[in-house]
Amino acid sequence: MSELPVFVPAASVILHDHAAPNKVYLARRSPKLKFLGGFHAFPGGKVDPEDRELAGNQEPWNLARVAAIRELFEEAGVLLALDENGNCLNDVTLLASLREQIRLKKITFGEMIARNGWRLMGDKLVAMGLFSTPPFSPQRFQTRFFQASCPKEQQPQLNSLELDQGTWGTVTQHLERWHRDEILLSPPVLAILEMMKSWEGTSIREIPQRFDEIPLERVRFRSWAEVVSVHCPGPAMEQIGNVILVGGTRFFLVDPGPSRPVGFEEIRKAIQRKQKFGHEFTGILLTHHHPDHVNEAGRFSEKFKVPIFAHPKTALKLVGKCEVHHSLLDGSEINLGVNPETGDELRLFPIFTPGHAEGHLVFLEPRSRTMLVGDLISTSTTILISPPDGHLGTYIHSLKLARDSQPTLLLPFHGCPVANGHEAFQQALEHREKRESGLLNALGMKLDSLESLALEIYRGLPEPLMRLAQRQLLAGLIKLSEEDKVESLEGGLRWRLKK
Repeated sequence: MSELPVFVPAASVILHDHAAPNKVYLARRSPKLKFLGGFHAFPGGKVDPEDRELAGNQEPWNLARVAAIRELFEEAGVLLALDENGNCLNDVTLLASLREQIRLKKITFGEMIARNGWRLMGDKLVAMGLFSTPPFSPQRFQTRFFQASCPKEQQPQLNSLELDQGTWGTVTQHLERWHRDEILLSPPVLAILEMMKSWEGTSIREIPQRFDEIPLERVRFRSWAEVVSVHCPGPAMEQIGNVILVGGTRFFLVDPGPSRPVGFEEIRKAIQRKQKFGHEFTGILLTHHHPDHVNEAGRFSEKFKVPIFAHPKTALKLVGKCEVHHSLLDGSEINLGVNPETGDELRLFPIFTPGHAEGHLVFLEPRSRTMLVGDLISTSTTILISPPDGHLGTYIHSLKLARDSQPTLLLPFHGCPVANGHEAFQQALEHREKRESGLLNALGMKLDSLESLALEIYRGLPEPLMRLAQRQLLAGLIKLSEEDKVESLEGGLRWRLKK
């Protein structure tokens, strides 16, 4: 059974423009960052050990205030501190120099504060509540959010290693850009902006501080794509899967495979919530036939009286398990109605991408280049290719096909969304090439059985994962055999390089 990771404490600052307090600062996380790279966010980061030394009081909100001020300075160059006379800092040249020294690790943030006799303006941070990363991500943070006003003489100057493309804007302007699919927002940032919309024009000090956890009722990565992360069956143990509600005034449920009653209820509530908005639940889309994607498809179909759509090869695999009512072929058009916020028509196109499974589909929304990738790619684990249903050569072809369709945002069934789809597919291809090279090297060492090859290539991997690794290696050996690079002996019990 999969266990969710422990939360990492973090802090973030919603920075208001001193001259125009209704404007707040957003910056894009560097696309190179593993966790939500390419998404717009408020400056912030995790609590570091030095924050504990500087804070003195180890109470979580006190620690978060120190971390928020430090991260704001390191990432955006804005320092919320007073000099020895109690004045705001205005020597931007000095601040830039000190920030560079911190970047080069010549001085720590705490040493900078102590040597200059400065005092952090922790009392100027207004608590906004805390958010916990939903279970879609293997890397989970518990982030405390604050509001603060940018000092009069300072302006954000971004550190390109963490943040880029910073912009000031009203809450309404930021939300409008998100609804038009012009920017990506993490679910907590989106929730905060929506909370703040009713406060526009209100002074920071007039907003009551909030110290409790704010539940994320809806996890949305596009205004028309909502994720419900649930436990689902896995080949070795339970895992987290991202069930997606996709569409505008007409919406579909994609891959409903929860293994626990609580997961079924969470999905049911999400469907009914959209129905209360006046949106029509039109059907269920399946990327392929594996249990974690279809476990409750029939039950949802029966309960809500909606049809199930899948590739014909998936329908054959599900005979006797789940009825597929309509076939989806490569290039079919799926009508998602209109985006109620913008009035834009929404469409979805299935792309046939076998290899992981014979009938595997991904779904592309062409205007925003958003792709629902099912198990074509994962950001939390390696996709298993298990013969005979799985075929590695076909899978690699499907990766290239999806890459060449130039997607931007990828919504995988397992793991975090990815903002640079082309690069993610390229990395998946390079990973497969590296694994193939390792397999060829192991064969060159005269290792010839699946067991011995797996012990060498996946050294230290525990059971029952080692059995899955052997299935993965078998797929690689079949591919190399088809390319006339290796040959099997004793009916596939032993393998060797082709002479």
